[in-house]
Amino acid sequence: MPERDSAWLSGGVVDAEDARLATGSLVTAGNTPVQSRTGLRPAASAGRVSATVTPSGQVQVNAFQAVIQGTRSPNAGAYLVTLDQAKTIDVLGAVPAHPTYARFDLIVVRQTDTQYGDATSAMTVSLVAGTPAQAPVEPTVTGDVIVLARISVPAKATAIAPEQIQDRRFFTSSIGGVVPAHGEGNRPAVPYVGQLVYRQDLRTLEAYEGTMWKPAVANSLAVYGTPDPGFPIRGTSAGDLRYFNRLTVPAVYYPRSLLITAHTMVDSNGTADRYDVVLRTNGTVIAISVVNTPPGAGILTAHLTGSTSQPVNTAMTIEVGIHRVDGNGTVDTGYGGAYDSINVLAIPS
Repeated sequence: MPERDSAWLSGGVVDAEDARLATGSLVTAGNTPVQSRTGLRPAASAGRVSATVTPSGQVQVNAFQAVIQGTRSPNAGAYLVTLDQAKTIDVLGAVPAHPTYARFDLIVVRQTDTQYGDATSAMTVSLVAGTPAQAPVEPTVTGDVIVLARISVPAKATAIAPEQIQDRRFFTSSIGGVVPAHGEGNRPAVPYVGQLVYRQDLRTLEAYEGTMWKPAVANSLAVYGTPDPGFPIRGTSAGDLRYFNRLTVPAVYYPRSLLITAHTMVDSNGTADRYDVVLRTNGTVIAISVVNTPPGAGILTAHLTGSTSQPVNTAMTIEVGIHRVDGNGTVDTGYGGAYDSINVLAIPS
């Protein structure tokens, strides 16, 4: 019969599947209306995998609670699991690094159940070691699992550094709650109209409108203003066009209008030079500020404003450059700090 016994009936007999189906109803839906979304319960650092403070071959998994939707039966229900304190996993102690090849390992949460043919009924947090290879690939995991992290293990490795750990946590929420999702692939697979997701990669609240995801707040704004790593670049320019400052606006899945302002300090030794300070986006010039050096040269400030459209799924590289158009002097730019900036206001179209 399709009707399942309700949980907590007085005098009734409720089996494990009935209980899991009942408690799973409190979690946001998964692939069907009676399945739950697998993932960690959102909490500060829940389930984060990190390197040990003193470098070693071990990693530490933070405490967490999670929901694991059963996959071995359509009506398996959702397992509610808990790691109530941090756990240390000895990655290189369990499987030493290969002398020649690198490998990828996974840290996973796995639920087993004798009801579906497993040898035990238990939740474990464990290492799944990959195969060393010249071009390593992740090991394949099956069953009722959550992948918490991927660990890159170089050849001859003796310790696990923070940069070798890739966060792969997957989150869920209570029914009607906002689901944290890093990237499009982590959104609910079968969303309902009005479901909310917080895109961690874009810092945007999204809502599902029946056919597509859109920013939850109409005309929501985003501001970008920190230059790309390594910029601005200080240097001297004469007749050449030298781009010395850059800011990248990340791609998003909806079109936006970008309002751009920029400024820089210009220090010239020419007495009668003209310099063009250029603002361009993805290789197209959208604004020019002309700087004329007075007799005796000196320090001037160039300001630029411009606007452009950001197409769907297209990152925008915004650059500021300078070159001498007339005269014979040179100019220094790219001092950084308060002297150089690029600021962008992004408005959904």
